[in-house]
Amino acid sequence: MNNSEVIAKVSEKSGVNADDCQKVLEAFEDVLSEELSNSKDISGAFDKFFNVLSFLKNKKR
Repeated sequence: MNNSEVIAKVSEKSGVNADDCQKVLEAFEDVLSEELSNSKDISGAFDKFFNVLSFLKNKKR
């Protein structure tokens, strides 16, 4: 799935227009990238990534 497909799917499921979805997903990518680059080791990076995914999954419920 490429970036355009992700944006279209998120837009479809959320009811939010594609332009706004794109802005949010780009901001999320920037934040995640910054957090991962600030990790001291690969284990820390995976822990941060897992925590973000877990948070998002729990918010969905």
